[in-house]
Amino acid sequence: MKVLKAKEMQLLDQRTIEGLGVPSILLMEKAGLSVVEAIRREFPHVKRVLVVAGKGNNGGDGLVVARHLHLLGYKVGYVLALGEDLKGDAGLQLKILKSLGLEPLREVDFKDFDLVVDALFGTGFEPPVRGEALRWIELINNSHLPVVSVDIPSGLSADSAKEYDPSVKANITVTFQFPKVCHLLYPSAKRCGRLYVANIGIPTWLAQEIKREVLLKTNPPKREPDVHKGLMGHVLIIGGSTGKTGAVVMSARASTRTGAGLVSVGIPEDLNPIFESSLVEEMSIPLGGKGRLSVEAVKEVLEIQSRFSAVAVGMGMDRYQEGRLIIRELLLGLERPLLIDADGINNLADLGVEVLKERKGITVLTPHVGEFERLSGLRKDYIVENLIDVAQDFAVKYGCYLVLKSSRT
Repeated sequence: MKVLKAKEMQLLDQRTIEGLGVPSILLMEKAGLSVVEAIRREFPHVKRVLVVAGKGNNGGDGLVVARHLHLLGYKVGYVLALGEDLKGDAGLQLKILKSLGLEPLREVDFKDFDLVVDALFGTGFEPPVRGEALRWIELINNSHLPVVSVDIPSGLSADSAKEYDPSVKANITVTFQFPKVCHLLYPSAKRCGRLYVANIGIPTWLAQEIKREVLLKTNPPKREPDVHKGLMGHVLIIGGSTGKTGAVVMSARASTRTGAGLVSVGIPEDLNPIFESSLVEEMSIPLGGKGRLSVEAVKEVLEIQSRFSAVAVGMGMDRYQEGRLIIRELLLGLERPLLIDADGINNLADLGVEVLKERKGITVLTPHVGEFERLSGLRKDYIVENLIDVAQDFAVKYGCYLVLKSSRT
């Protein structure tokens, strides 16, 4: 599923309306109806709903919600929180509501309602919140009522994972056609609650050029019934040091569990007894080094690399001068796909990431945010707030696969 930013979504709206001839009022109608469906599904006992509407299209979506809930027999109140001079489609929705005898509330008592619909700001909003909107966001958050946000919780930026304060704390967020960055990444996702992605009639193929994508589910490859371990690859895991043997043990067991036919661990020779007693299905290869790997270990690995389908390095290897040389020699000398994790990444950061540009084989890096801060030189808060973009930029620049680990990995 594609993940969009505000301007990208605006462009898709424009292409749908101007290029395909779909009336914008129809998109608004379908957006509002999808929110109504979510309310009825998630809150079946709610009968009194307050819609807090802004002045733009997001407010117009909210007015559609108010109308359809009213027609379904709900007690509905709505407030035009940012003024009554609504234009375009939102103005038309207000006119329809008034023709049904529903006038905007002048005073609001949240105790008269069971649920609040937040329709103040949509994906086009850029924080921070100012003026009268500040008061309404505070009132919504302090109401202790369930909140359904239309498109995004008001106060957030669609393009960022930053948890802006103030912003609405929603129980449910109903967004349209595609999720946005703020819906999927933490900490902003905490404000969104349960996410619904509603189809409102924008063709998905309009977003085919957007490279930002999330995998909701992956299926393991199918295997023939007569397959055996010799046909399912051989993984070599290089790492381990005194006090950090567990990292390699866990990695080896995980490799077996996820389908590798054969798994070997390359570890400092004096630590081999630990691995012999800890691993049952996996094999150990004692390499040069006492307490931690030496550069001699790389020479041994390069000589036998043809035995393996892929190599992983760094788990529990420690961070040290010789470790940098190990990473460099593997990057430049190993022909097999190479995954670098943990202390392997720290040693690479100390070595300098420009060496990645000299690598000829496939490289996979798997840092968490702290390791990526050292690797990239970017601030941790900036990485967290722009996780997808910084990962894509780094991968393209250095010609590698980057798995930037977070709570959404």
